[in-house]
Amino acid sequence: MEASGRGSTLEGRITVDGQPRSVRQFRRISSYVQQKDVLLSSATVREVILTSALLRLPRSLPSEAKRALVDSTLKELDLTGCADTLIGDETIGLKGISGGQKRRVSVGVELVKDPRVLFLDEPSSGLDSEMALGVMTALVRLARKGRTVLCTIHQPNSDITDTFDDFLLLAGGRTVYGGLWSGAVDFFAQAGFSCPSFKNPTDYFLSVVTHDTASAVQTLAAEYDRRRPELLAAMVAEGRRSMAGGASGYSTYGNSGTDADAQHVVLEVQEPAAAPEGPDGSSGVVAAVTQRQSTGLGLGLGLGLGLVESEEGEQGEDEWDHGAPLWFQVMVLSARVFRTWLRSPIMLASELVQYVFIAVFIGLMYCKFNDIVGQGDYNRASCIWFSFAVLCFTPAYTAVTNWAAERQLLKRELTQRMYGINAYYLSRYAVLLPFEAAQCLVFVAIMYFFAGFYPSAVNFFSFFAAFVMFQIISEGIGACCAVVTRTATTSIILLTFVLLLVLAFSGFLLTKTPIYFVWVQKASYMSYASAALLELELSSVTLTDPNTGASVPGMQVYPPALSTGLTYAQNMGVLAAQMGGMELLKLFAFHAVHRLNMM
Repeated sequence: MEASGRGSTLEGRITVDGQPRSVRQFRRISSYVQQKDVLLSSATVREVILTSALLRLPRSLPSEAKRALVDSTLKELDLTGCADTLIGDETIGLKGISGGQKRRVSVGVELVKDPRVLFLDEPSSGLDSEMALGVMTALVRLARKGRTVLCTIHQPNSDITDTFDDFLLLAGGRTVYGGLWSGAVDFFAQAGFSCPSFKNPTDYFLSVVTHDTASAVQTLAAEYDRRRPELLAAMVAEGRRSMAGGASGYSTYGNSGTDADAQHVVLEVQEPAAAPEGPDGSSGVVAAVTQRQSTGLGLGLGLGLGLVESEEGEQGEDEWDHGAPLWFQVMVLSARVFRTWLRSPIMLASELVQYVFIAVFIGLMYCKFNDIVGQGDYNRASCIWFSFAVLCFTPAYTAVTNWAAERQLLKRELTQRMYGINAYYLSRYAVLLPFEAAQCLVFVAIMYFFAGFYPSAVNFFSFFAAFVMFQIISEGIGACCAVVTRTATTSIILLTFVLLLVLAFSGFLLTKTPIYFVWVQKASYMSYASAALLELELSSVTLTDPNTGASVPGMQVYPPALSTGLTYAQNMGVLAAQMGGMELLKLFAFHAVHRLNMM
């Protein structure tokens, strides 16, 4: 490993159990719990952990074994009492579990993989003292059962520090102490920094390295460099005594071996004997640290193990990279998306009310078309165009809202390799598209007969098909605008601009499109949808000339500005092709944003 920056160069190697670290192998035996709890608010505690188990564990493992593992995880983390309670989200008024329980659920999501090494980023952040102690106590239980638990933590109280076994303190990129927690006070005292009586040692240590002069950090770092072999030897000896005392062993799924093998996990970051100094005079080297398996709670861990680093020769994937095949991932995720919709009655009701209200409103505006030339034809064209104009915003803005809520969860689960982009896309739209189709059916059923379009089953279902394709394309535009932007506000601004272009040059607002905007009209899916339905309707009706009383075929008064030059079938074909192209564009956008790390 070699890295450089700010005028300094750092070289060294990372080994696990004395061997060069393999990214793929290390993913199998380790898990990482990030600082912020990103959980699906509409799922129960059991469902969140079970979903992780179903997606991440090998397909060859029986379903009963996975459910048993989930039950044991709930028990191990003291979550049995709230197993069937929703995660909840106070920002949307959905009551759920407490902050400490959410943190333990985040641990449980990783624990079902049965990792031998568990990394946590500030597991007590944002919690009160009692909740924080509960989380740390749960981590201690995990460490005592044969896992290495390593975490960073800020300003722990004395009860929490009593749970520590090993302690690593960094200041300005330098290690000022690394060893047994029980030896930290004596180390500081021998370096000339005695902890006052009745004061929390960690508070004192942090005050020394943050508020005292820079010489304090220099003194402590020099003392640590001098005594490092002694401190590390004490840690190793204590670890061996703990193992001899009967720390329970286990075997990770897919790894056969003896209990002794499972007990011995050493993480080491090793630097050369001499490293160049940085511009501030510090060596810029993180000390080599050996972490014992049976008890591994520490403060201020900073080993820089590079969990997501890619290495040459690690390109392939196997069953452990994605525990379940694509079809199974889609099945599990589709069930989750479906539950989310059912448990979000406000979202369902709000969209349904919009479709019903718009349908009734348009029906009242154009109630029972007449067949007079200049009125019946104009009202029919206006009704079709206005219906599309109003409805294009609803699915598009819903897509922006949903993406804002899903972005962080999707990012976490993709990082954890629970599933891939294809599985997310297929499962999401396997549920979303039927909902959109049902909403369109309700809208068309009300608006079509209320307004007085030609009473024919073929015409009705042709209207329905056109509106469904139109809504899917509109949702796709909203999804693409949301995916390629960082915030919901930016997404809405971009989306509004795109939809206004689509509406402005769909042929209804202008008698002749300027030559430099013809390409917009040719690309506008609204042009083809409007043209197809208007031709279908006018070809089915006969109008009356108010001046002569003569019958006039509807197609004779077809507005030239709305014509695309194509037949009804060709317009519907182009609309279908645009829908398929939009689906491919959405999938490409999801992949591109994921690969470019723009989520």
